[in-house]
Amino acid sequence: MEKFFAEWLARLETEPEKLSELLLAAEEEFVRAGYREKIFAGVENILIVRLDRIGDMFLTSGFLREVRANFPRARITLVCMPQVFSVVELCPYVNEVLTFDRNALSPEMPVMFEQIVTFCREKLWRRRFSMALLPQWGANNFPGLLMAWLSGARERIGYCHKPYISWVGEPAPAEMAIDNFLLTKNVVSPRSAVAEIQKYYYLLTAMGLPINQDNVELFYGAADFLRARELLRGVAGKKVILGIGAGDPNRKYPAEKFLPALKVLAAKDLCFVIVGGQAELDDANFIEHNLPRGKVLNLAGKTTLRETEAVIAQADYYVGTDSGVMHMAAASKVPCLVLYREAQDKEDYLPGAFSEYGRFPPWQTKSVILRPDHQLPECEAKGETYGWCHSDEPHCITQIEPQEIVDGFATLEGL
Repeated sequence: MEKFFAEWLARLETEPEKLSELLLAAEEEFVRAGYREKIFAGVENILIVRLDRIGDMFLTSGFLREVRANFPRARITLVCMPQVFSVVELCPYVNEVLTFDRNALSPEMPVMFEQIVTFCREKLWRRRFSMALLPQWGANNFPGLLMAWLSGARERIGYCHKPYISWVGEPAPAEMAIDNFLLTKNVVSPRSAVAEIQKYYYLLTAMGLPINQDNVELFYGAADFLRARELLRGVAGKKVILGIGAGDPNRKYPAEKFLPALKVLAAKDLCFVIVGGQAELDDANFIEHNLPRGKVLNLAGKTTLRETEAVIAQADYYVGTDSGVMHMAAASKVPCLVLYREAQDKEDYLPGAFSEYGRFPPWQTKSVILRPDHQLPECEAKGETYGWCHSDEPHCITQIEPQEIVDGFATLEGL
């Protein structure tokens, strides 16, 4: 295998148009080398590829559990992004976690191909996988599809790199050709599976496997719990996790607009616990300095991901944006007040593809959702997009007024 790919990769440097020819030749080489043969005895090796954000990995925790439940004796390898590693390092459902930085991939296909081949040669080929699973549904999962195929796995089961096309019409055969080549089972989720987590579980359903539980989990250790308990020592009143960060700038709610609502809520018997990374530090300091003493515990940039999970698990409420922190809270069944950028009048338009709230709700916990009534005019003029806001900064979400947050929290308390 190594000699085959070395020769072909050298050829691609001068003839990049030969990539399709390489794919066909490589498949024959995998067959010749025995990678595509069925394993009739011994321990089954399963590869799970998940190369995206932290919040997505939290939602995948239940999928990992259900794979283990269906394959109790298998050796399961998970490949994830480096920044996600600590989230799954202590996961009891996988045997090993490997990291691969998708963000470091070259945009040039021949170079990207070589980068993934190198990883597979060094980390995956010797494991002789019988199956590769790709639960990611959404754009940008092509590197994962390519990795699953290049891993040598006999069966490759997952969603295509443009799964939303099943929501907007019947895809042309040419659109599905590369996916049908890389995958042995190209799964199309039903429209009833709107939430992303439902799509993850459906992958197993499409394989004829049962789902025993559909909740999600957090994987932190005793040391993380003790550290969180120490950080929270002395906090007076109920603990409200304040989520001020988000993966996209236009999903954030401005701190200066948050502040009037927080000042009203500060009159209650509670303390705001701010969590997040260095990106949230300025907003966290602003809020801390403008609320009464003793009403804020500012942990922004001061905890690891697992310590953050443990802090959130000991909280009473979550208030904030749609983010990985919110999904941590929901996984711990902490009641959530969540602000989304998505306009309410767009929620019925292909929700499984374009609705942020439909695809990423707080899963299985009490919740109150706040969203703007409509897109702002400049976004509406630009047409459809995921989340329905086209701006590069907080925009449509800013239509949510501070009083709505105050009223929403009162509703949350009454649930």
